[in-house]
Amino acid sequence: MALRLGEMLVRAGHITPEQLDEALKSQVIFGGRLGTNLIEMGCIEEEELAKVLSEKLRVPRVSPDELMNIPPSIVEVMPLELARQYQAVPLRRENRRLFVVMADPSDLQAIDQIAFSTGHVIVPMVSPEIWLLKALEKYYGIKREIRSLPVSKGMGGRKVCNYQARPADAAFAAPREVVDFSTLPQEEEDYFPWVDGGYDNPRIEAAQRYTIDTMSRALADAPDRDAVAAALVSYMGQEFDRAALLLVTRDAVAGWMAMDGGNPVSGFDELKIGLDEPSVLLSVVNAKVPYWGPIAGTPANLRLLAALGGGEPEGVLLVPLVMNNRVVAMLCTLGGLELLGALREGLQTVARKAVLAFEVLILKNKILMT
Repeated sequence: MALRLGEMLVRAGHITPEQLDEALKSQVIFGGRLGTNLIEMGCIEEEELAKVLSEKLRVPRVSPDELMNIPPSIVEVMPLELARQYQAVPLRRENRRLFVVMADPSDLQAIDQIAFSTGHVIVPMVSPEIWLLKALEKYYGIKREIRSLPVSKGMGGRKVCNYQARPADAAFAAPREVVDFSTLPQEEEDYFPWVDGGYDNPRIEAAQRYTIDTMSRALADAPDRDAVAAALVSYMGQEFDRAALLLVTRDAVAGWMAMDGGNPVSGFDELKIGLDEPSVLLSVVNAKVPYWGPIAGTPANLRLLAALGGGEPEGVLLVPLVMNNRVVAMLCTLGGLELLGALREGLQTVARKAVLAFEVLILKNKILMT
């Protein structure tokens, strides 16, 4: 539905082909529906998108005021799990008809299941994803992803414009000079220290079980952004006690996936560090080059450490994923400085492979549009 919507918006003159192209790239990296990305980019207003969605799907649309003022007696008609599974919110009831705002009003199976569970005839309705996510959080406590922010005054938010990071005090953000190791050797065996009996560390055997070739195949076959993230974090989790993938949005760095001692870190996706806070993350975003060294005790840095299990690690290694001259994500590992230094160039190659994987997903989207 999203791809056809984009083509329709271009043909109707609501957006330009260039804006659609940028929105497709944003969707691959940050997730969400195409319309949400267009709204966040400032390419289209929520009301305008709601009207287009209504015309496209031939179902009535809902206003944000109505969606934010649903009586509790109506909300109780739909169980939490049903609302979560189908991203649907009951709006009003007229006799046996239940008007339901849905993420995909064309999903007949979802409509049948909701009808069976509630005992009503379902009348599907549509709204932009941003409004619906806000309603799901308000009525059912279904937490939105960090990137899913309200953007209109009517929804209590603000317009998210072009990414601009405010500079931080380098003395607090990064306690030592940012190290640029962007120039890599030509052959992988030159910088993977376990080849030919090199650097001795207890995680080498585990790392060999999930080799870079295995990760590369997983990245090449990844069907979506979450599969790319899983491949990256699984690989890093074999090499490092604590490793994470961070998402860089337009005004914050957010947790995506993390591993601690080989196990997924619960709640890591709730981490959010603003790009107006002094931190080592901000230094990497501004410089667009990796950082290897100790981490200062700023509040933002301490929240990052706490999200990864706490403690006082000797050092941190941060490697940015740069696309279109912008940092869109970041590989993060904690541990001893000697081990991080030995593996830093290899992790830079992992970052390059990740960028290629995201570019492949973008190309797939473009192919489907032609």
